[in-house]
Amino acid sequence: MHDSSTRSISLEVYTAFGLKIASELELPELIPAAPGVVEDVVIRQADLTEWSEQLEQTHFMIEGESFMFHVPGTAIYAVRGGKEVEVCVYHGADPDTVRLFVLGTCMGVLLLQRRIVPLHGSAVVIGGKAYAFVGESGAGKSTLAAAFTQAGYKIVSDDVIAVQATAFKTIVYPAYPQQKLGLESMLQLEALQENKHGCRTNHGLILMDGNPAMPKHGHLRKLTGELNKYALPTVDSFHNEPLPLGGVFELVAESPNCEFQREGELKAVMEHSLNMLECLHTLLFHTYRRVVIPRMSLGEWHFRTVARVARQVEGWRLLRDSSAFTASEIVHRVLDIIRKEENSYGS
Repeated sequence: MHDSSTRSISLEVYTAFGLKIASELELPELIPAAPGVVEDVVIRQADLTEWSEQLEQTHFMIEGESFMFHVPGTAIYAVRGGKEVEVCVYHGADPDTVRLFVLGTCMGVLLLQRRIVPLHGSAVVIGGKAYAFVGESGAGKSTLAAAFTQAGYKIVSDDVIAVQATAFKTIVYPAYPQQKLGLESMLQLEALQENKHGCRTNHGLILMDGNPAMPKHGHLRKLTGELNKYALPTVDSFHNEPLPLGGVFELVAESPNCEFQREGELKAVMEHSLNMLECLHTLLFHTYRRVVIPRMSLGEWHFRTVARVARQVEGWRLLRDSSAFTASEIVHRVLDIIRKEENSYGS
């Protein structure tokens, strides 16, 4: 056993998801908290090897208020009561991969334990509100958020959107200033920027695995376990204050078919306004790590909370042509939808 007062000296305190997080593990992706703050969550290293055999036979375990899971060759993780994360790092494990699961699955489960809904998507600031973009993996959520930042808007979160709903309002808490972008998306966005400014540049800098990178970002770290995705710092375009949720957009990538054909014109993006039940279903389906919710006995809370969100905000579905790069067009379409929505409320 370690004395907790002795161990606390080595804890670095960060801020993310509306929480103050004290951690023995270095978390360079997060923003350091102001000195003297009281932590909400503590992340410690611990010996969890006694659970190895059981965890090797199942994806995860729940013991009371503890949620445990195992990533072979990386670590055993235990998330306890929304207040503590224990990490048992395997010898030789890649630190980046260890952190990937701390900031992903661990934070998603911890938010659920604290009765905060983690949506799977990206969120950006438009007109003083946070707008969420949810969808399946590969739908283009992070690429769209990057296109918004390129257009001068700030990002609130990428991958996990922390949403807390009361009877009267829904608040989004900022995550941390990093995006996960695929190489193809980065190069497409760079080409878009070059065309906008009427000039071209050579890809003079190299990513850490040898691929060409966007010159303005230099050496980017490839995310272990993520198919051709890289960690893209977004410190300058990150909004670090809570905001009201303004609306939800579901991104759906489809192969081009007759759905994109309207009045003889082929459209790369189609939009559909969601009614309250459709919005409810979208939010339920795109909750991060939703498969664990029934096992955590949070099904009733989750449904009730998401229904509250669906009553408070508008939702839209954006069907995009998966064979085309549509991020720029979707940015303009989203801004147009929000502008029309605001005008209708003001009339």
